[in-house]
Amino acid sequence: MKLLMLFLVFMKIGFIGFGGGYGMLPLIENEVVGRGWLSKGEFWDLVAIASSTPGPIAVNVATFAGYRIAGVFGALLATSGAVIPAFFVILFIAMGMKEVLKTKEAAWVLTGMKSAIIGLLFIAAYSLYNVIHAQKIIVVALAVSSFVLVLFGMNPFLTILMFAALGFILGRIGVIR
Repeated sequence: MKLLMLFLVFMKIGFIGFGGGYGMLPLIENEVVGRGWLSKGEFWDLVAIASSTPGPIAVNVATFAGYRIAGVFGALLATSGAVIPAFFVILFIAMGMKEVLKTKEAAWVLTGMKSAIIGLLFIAAYSLYNVIHAQKIIVVALAVSSFVLVLFGMNPFLTILMFAALGFILGRIGVIR
């Protein structure tokens, strides 16, 4: 029963989770933490791991969360649930929806959806901020510095590696606990 519920929860997230993986994180967090499957800290640990592995973040989080909740079959079902809706949406678009998306009404809908995605990204960042076990001013300084580097053209992957190393160094000298 838990496996079926896991599949259905991630399928629901896949259907309503527009905006890519980071926009889906608050939805995933709400479901897996809200159901008591993972603690908030465990969830954000999985997000950190999923962010550093190749592939879409939502699929990686679904896989890792599914595995943590119900083992290998949980990983397979959570991943399938998260991916199947996107597959059918893409298939539907490929079958002729492309012309509909060119209308002004579709542009209005997409503008509304993009605005919601920005809000969801802020919620994800705020939620992550609340579970980080470090001085909040350091976290904010690192996040702002990272944002500025990427904004001015630094490769996001190199930024993550550089700040991982910086986090390690700050931890070793006792600035981050």
